[in-house]
Amino acid sequence: MHLNLSIYSTNLLTQKQQEETADLTAVCHHHDQNDLSYPLEETDVTHFLAYLPDGSLAACLALIPYEEDLAECCAFTHPDFRNQGIFSRLLEEGLSHIPDSDLLFAVSESCQDTVKTLAALGAEKESEELMMECDLTSHSCFHVTQTAAASAAPSHSPSITSGSFSLHQTSASEFCLYQGDLRLGTAFAEPVREGTVCLHHVEILPEYRHQGLGTVFFTLLLPALASQGFQTALLQVAGDNMPAIALYKKTGFSVTKTLSYYFY
Repeated sequence: MHLNLSIYSTNLLTQKQQEETADLTAVCHHHDQNDLSYPLEETDVTHFLAYLPDGSLAACLALIPYEEDLAECCAFTHPDFRNQGIFSRLLEEGLSHIPDSDLLFAVSESCQDTVKTLAALGAEKESEELMMECDLTSHSCFHVTQTAAASAAPSHSPSITSGSFSLHQTSASEFCLYQGDLRLGTAFAEPVREGTVCLHHVEILPEYRHQGLGTVFFTLLLPALASQGFQTALLQVAGDNMPAIALYKKTGFSVTKTLSYYFY
């Protein structure tokens, strides 16, 4: 038997709705042991809120458009009211707004309720992403000097010699690896909260790959970030990108959680 619910949709959460949604996600985080976020502050999002007769929020669902026919779906249901059809009702309401779109779900495998629900829907697992973290205050790579990093690089390429490498910060967030005037790679580092920086778009230029330069780059980049006061570095990598995962583990990163992506 379905619960008696009132479902509201909105493109802009009120302050009260933001607080209710934040409280609900906090309960789910504690119950499911994950820290997936709900898009409280993103624009161009449609929210669907399910309220119980006493006025308490039982579930929330957000649709975030990516393309004309694709949207990400993010949903939280209070643990006390799961397996009672609430998510299905919110999803049905959401799909009525975008009937011709596919949905993408980002899911922590630690939440078995979500995994079972998506399996029941017939959603297909598309890929996995690993969240990785590095402690910038204690890792031994911070004691490696620039000269040692340079000597670690191979010299079999006609374009790369055994000379020293350098790290250049070219903007507030962009860092580049150089040898002399030759740019070898780039990475972006964005602060996400106090003391924590997220790395993204890490790249050794194609013509210089498979020569150990990724290790050189991180050996210089991580101490530079530590010197700017960051204690933790985060990054996300595709679960099947084994060379990148090996590089990150080698330079001090460890896997903190796995996100699975399901299409429906």
